[in-house]
Amino acid sequence: MPPSRAPTNADFVIPWLRKMSTDWYRSLGVSAHKSFLAKHHAKDYFAAVLPDIAGEATHRFALHADGVGTKGILAYLWWREKGDESIWYHLAQDALVMNTDDMACSGITEGFVFSTTITRNPFHIPDSVVGAIIDGVYAFTEHLNQLGISAQVAGGETADMPDIVRTVGIEATAAARVATNRLIPLRRPEQEILIVGLASFGQTNYETTYNSGIGSNGITAIRHLLLSPVYKQKYPETVADELPNPYQGRFHLSDRVHDFFLGDLLTAPTRTYLPYLRQVYENYRQAIYAVIHCTGGGQRKVMKYLPYTLIRKDNFFPLPPMFSVLEGLRPWSELFEVLNMGHRMEIYALPSIAEELLGIATQYNLPARIIGSARPHEGPTRIEASFQGTSWCWEGD
Repeated sequence: MPPSRAPTNADFVIPWLRKMSTDWYRSLGVSAHKSFLAKHHAKDYFAAVLPDIAGEATHRFALHADGVGTKGILAYLWWREKGDESIWYHLAQDALVMNTDDMACSGITEGFVFSTTITRNPFHIPDSVVGAIIDGVYAFTEHLNQLGISAQVAGGETADMPDIVRTVGIEATAAARVATNRLIPLRRPEQEILIVGLASFGQTNYETTYNSGIGSNGITAIRHLLLSPVYKQKYPETVADELPNPYQGRFHLSDRVHDFFLGDLLTAPTRTYLPYLRQVYENYRQAIYAVIHCTGGGQRKVMKYLPYTLIRKDNFFPLPPMFSVLEGLRPWSELFEVLNMGHRMEIYALPSIAEELLGIATQYNLPARIIGSARPHEGPTRIEASFQGTSWCWEGD
C-alpha cells in the first residue's frame, strides 16, 4: 500500500472542471472578459469620461456603474451561518469601491455622488438586511469624507423581485465632475516603463481590520472551487439549476485559514486605493502612462487598454492566505486571469518615479512592489507572465 499522506488541493480538483475548455470560467455561467461590450468600449481613459454636463471646456463629466456580482451570495451564506448582519456593511463598500476605483484610474479621486440599487428575494432577504446595506452605503461614504475625499449619497432604489433574484443584488452608480487637466489619459509607452503593483491584502492605515484581498471579481470561481457540496444542500437558492456540480470544494466557511475564518476572508470588503492615488497624482500625474484596476480579467485586464505593447509580469506578490488555498485547483494562468491574486491596482509609469511611488505606499502601510515592465511592441499586445516557476503568455487579437 502507498504511504498515507495529508490530502492537498490537487486531490480535490473538480472532475468536471478538468474536462473543460480553456474558458472554464465561462462554463460556470459568467465571463471574465465580456467581449460583447468591446464595440462600445472607449479607450482614451480607463473609465469613460464625457463632455462636461455644464458645458464648460475646462471640465469633464464621468458616470460609472458597477456592482458586487455574486459576492452577495458569499455574504448571504456567511450571514446565514454566522447570523451577523454587519457582514452586509462590507457588501455596500464593495459596490461603491468598484465604481470609485475604476474612476480613479482616469484621475478622478473626489467629488463622487452615489446612487445604489438593491434587488432582493424577500423570501430569503429580510428588511433588516436591506437596512444594513443602506447603512453601509452611508457609513462608507462618511469614511471617505473623513479621509478628505468628498462624496455624498443621492439616494437609490430597492426592488423586491422574487421571480428574478435568488438572494440579493447590489449595484451602484457614481458620478463626478472633474477638471480636464486632472485626468489620466491612457498612453501607449514609447519606451520601457515599469509596473508598480498595489497589494489587495493586508491592513492599510485607513482600514480598521485585515483585508484578505478578495475584491469583487472571480467570486463564482472561488465559491465553487473552495466550498463544500453541503452548501448546495443547505442553501439551494444560491446556485443555478443549470450548473452540473456546484460547490465541489473541501472547505466550510467556519474553517480556519492562517488564523482567519474562511467566511471572513471571502467577505472582506474591496479595498479602495483613493487616498494613495490622490497623493500620487498631485506630484506625478505627467509621468504616468496608465492606471489599471485589475478587476474582471484579473492580471490580463491591461490588454484592453494599452495597444501594441509587450508587458512582462514576473514579480507578483507572494500569495496571501485567501489565494494560497487555491493552489493546485486550476493552472496559475487561469487563476491569474480571473482573480487579482494579490494585487488589484497597477501603475504604469516612468522608471524615474518608481521609488517615489513605492515610498508613498509605505506612508499608508500599503504593500507595493515593481511587478514587471512594459515597452512598445510591433504586434498585438502580449503579456508574458510567470509565477512560482511556471510561465505563460496571453495574446491580444
